[in-house]
Amino acid sequence: MAVPYHYVDWTAANVAGGTASGTITLPDSSVVTVSFEAINADGSPGNLNFAQTSGAGTNYWAAFGGAPYISAEVDNAPPDSDIVSLVGGVNQTYRVTLSEPIKDPIMAIVSLGSGGTPTTYDFDSPFTIVSQGQGHWGGTSTSLTQLPDDILRGAEGHGTIQFIGTFSTFTWVVPTPENWHGFTFGIRTTEAIEPTPAPEPAALALFGLGLAGIGLLRRRRASARG
Repeated sequence: MAVPYHYVDWTAANVAGGTASGTITLPDSSVVTVSFEAINADGSPGNLNFAQTSGAGTNYWAAFGGAPYISAEVDNAPPDSDIVSLVGGVNQTYRVTLSEPIKDPIMAIVSLGSGGTPTTYDFDSPFTIVSQGQGHWGGTSTSLTQLPDDILRGAEGHGTIQFIGTFSTFTWVVPTPENWHGFTFGIRTTEAIEPTPAPEPAALALFGLGLAGIGLLRRRRASARG
């Protein structure tokens, strides 16, 4: 079933310095801080295209009632106009850092690529596309494509991807230049609120028996070859 996600309230951005920061407030009143940075290949600060903070500016998430960002996994679109925008094709690495481990974070995306200029986000972490569709600048239900090696391809793509697992940071690169594309992040819960259960003793025992069986089989094969 879809669950509510809680999005970043971006409160500050330095376009020329390539940084942005904000907070996510969860229902139990705990706060997760979020920082974003663009980093040049030589390690120096990169830059953003633009950023909208504290609810100001055009709400690119509101087209069609936020439909491209709602799915069986995610109950709600970003609530206001906050967004960070990139150009790509400038040999920068983009990094998001969260103040604590987050379970199954999502990234909502506006206008990744265009019909004539497909653009890719090459991530360092696995993800899955959970929603997409016609958004602020057009697009379709197939404008985002998941490629091998954790690459997202967009041709006027509007939608949401979900990183499966627990993360406190992830990075990506954008090899192809384009006018602009934007994003924000949301979280369902944290590892502190919802700890990942430890493996049951029985499961560990079965795993150990499986390893022992593999070792015995290898020894038998070695003896047969001898």
